[in-house]
Amino acid sequence: MKTLPKKPRATKSRGRHPDKALSAVFCRTVAKSGRYADGNGLYLHVDPSGARRWVQRLVIRGRSRGLGLGSYALVPLAEARELALANRKLARAGGDPLAAKRRTEGMPSFEEASEKVVAIHAAGWKDGGKSAKQWRASLSEYAYPRIGGKGVDQVTTADVMAVVLPIWTSKHETAQRVRWRISAIMKWAIAQGYRSDNPAGEAIAAALPKRPVKVRHMPALPYREVAAAIAAVHASRG
Repeated sequence: MKTLPKKPRATKSRGRHPDKALSAVFCRTVAKSGRYADGNGLYLHVDPSGARRWVQRLVIRGRSRGLGLGSYALVPLAEARELALANRKLARAGGDPLAAKRRTEGMPSFEEASEKVVAIHAAGWKDGGKSAKQWRASLSEYAYPRIGGKGVDQVTTADVMAVVLPIWTSKHETAQRVRWRISAIMKWAIAQGYRSDNPAGEAIAAALPKRPVKVRHMPALPYREVAAAIAAVHASRG
């Protein structure tokens, strides 16, 4: 009996990991939003607004983590590569680059970060401090009890849900303001290189319940009163 030749076993293709794939000119001039890999888990994130920031993806003690390395305006490509390589070596040795970053830079708590954001925006609020007072009041009542003492890099989407969900229906406008203010603080943290994501961003919208829409019917007259109403309108000469 003739035996057929065996087919070669399918194997998973192994793509080549990039190594120093970016250039300073590209980083400075790229306009299309997206994520561009350089090597050692280092990526240049280009936002739709044109803002550029460095993010490194690392496996730290068995978990995949994102580590912000700062904006491109403050951290040039060569420096970002040095930081990425040092972080990778530390992670491979069993260390935690995120913890090291917190110790080195003095990672602020969420409450401390919120005060920094208020201070930044206060000069542009021409209302005698009313907006700053409203920011502090809403965050003090709803956010600080849950996340005020957390490092700004440790706030999760679950934390934000726990803050806004209890008041999402009963105090919807307040909940929206609190979520927006948390989001603004998280954007500040991203710009500072403390984190790489926004747990109060658009992704949370799908997880929050939809509010029931109140149907408001137009005023209507009984059929028998329509003729009299039309006559009254004509008589009014309005």
